[in-house]
Amino acid sequence: MSFIGIDLGTSFIKGAVLDVKARRLKHVQRMPFPNQLTGTNPLQCEYDPHEIVARVGTLIHELSLDAPDCEGMVMCSQMHGMVLMNDRGEAMSNCVSWRDQRASMPHPFGSGSYLDQIFARIRPEQRRQLGNELEAGRPVCFLFWLAEQGKLEQSLIPASLPDFVLSVLCGTPPGVEATNASAFGAFNLETLDWHHEVIEALRLVLLR
Repeated sequence: MSFIGIDLGTSFIKGAVLDVKARRLKHVQRMPFPNQLTGTNPLQCEYDPHEIVARVGTLIHELSLDAPDCEGMVMCSQMHGMVLMNDRGEAMSNCVSWRDQRASMPHPFGSGSYLDQIFARIRPEQRRQLGNELEAGRPVCFLFWLAEQGKLEQSLIPASLPDFVLSVLCGTPPGVEATNASAFGAFNLETLDWHHEVIEALRLVLLR
């Protein structure tokens, strides 16, 4: 029995056949992560989501040739990456990376940066419930920036990078488990549910 393991790293997409019985990695491969898209603001860090899916699909295909008894696939990933999807499973944005710092840009209608405005709109108790680790590279900050710019469409689905990739490859709606959800910066660690009060305070309720 074996599994295919995929690691969506920042520099490389890596894969291997996991021999469960022998507890060994076999046929280890890697390919470069796609290049960052150019022509955007220097504080923005985005990637072509379709290119990411294509490279993961190629890697899975190559590994599957060495894993005829494959029982399934496991995946780990760089955290905080996000892609907006519609209800047809299509990417409606580029992949925004954890390296993106657009939330540190000055807010046009308030004092300080977009991140400062986020802190001003949520209570200290709510920040604690989010884990006290809210920073510019979190998806909730990308989403707030888009909302304040009037660029956030109704009913889009924010998907973590691995959930987006799996959704496209499997043709299923994106899901999310608690670890990836907490990386968004809008997950209540006390209730293990989305922090609906924070989402409302940041005017992100139009998302699904």
